[in-house]
Amino acid sequence: MSASEKCSLLLMRDDGRTIRWRIGLRFFRALCFTTALLPLLLGGAGWLAWVLYEDNTALNAQLHRLEQENKTISAALKRLANLEHLLDMPDSAKLLALQNQQAKLKAAEHGTLPPEVPPQESIKEQNQGDAISLETAPPPQPPSTPTVDMRLIGVENVHARRLGNSLRIALDLINSQQKNQLAGYVSCTVKSEGSDSILLEIPRDVSSFRINRFKRAVFAPVLPAAMRNLPALTVLIEINLEERGVVYRNEYPIENAP
Repeated sequence: MSASEKCSLLLMRDDGRTIRWRIGLRFFRALCFTTALLPLLLGGAGWLAWVLYEDNTALNAQLHRLEQENKTISAALKRLANLEHLLDMPDSAKLLALQNQQAKLKAAEHGTLPPEVPPQESIKEQNQGDAISLETAPPPQPPSTPTVDMRLIGVENVHARRLGNSLRIALDLINSQQKNQLAGYVSCTVKSEGSDSILLEIPRDVSSFRINRFKRAVFAPVLPAAMRNLPALTVLIEINLEERGVVYRNEYPIENAP
């Protein structure tokens, strides 16, 4: 078998010393071909990196645009949801909520928030105006307290029971947003069939809450003496959030202990 062809590579210094490598001819040709092909490969890699960079920039711009559209649509849906709640309210409560919302929007432009008009006073003024305009009509019945639910906090599993001269009120508070911590307090008002109402005395450190997701609240206020002998009672539960006011209001019956 004949030996494969080989070639020698010589490096000669000025002083006459030489460095010699003896390699095969095929390997030498492959080395030359790879050296000539390397600039083309580097150019192709650079072009591919530039194309990928341009695609990544376009995708990031599209993602930013979609995020802006998502925020706009979310804000519009939130306004529509609040409008739906306002439309579901009674006429007096609807009018009061719209007036408060318009006042808040106007005050927000000036950097201040006006105090909300108490619902009872607004309803009372409306009833007085109806009585003046309709002198022959029978006296109006005492209006019921309008319900409020801004869906900022969920209220579930509400149980109110009479235990002797006191009440036991239990409810679950749920952070519907689950983005920011909610802080506020719960107020309870006991009402009779004749629409007499008395605010229950609950210490602020007991009624206050600060929740991220869920909290079980249990209160045991003393029943006012004027309400102890009345058979049918209800409790009006209001949830007040810091810097937002009343975001939930609903009335629940009080069960009599067996």
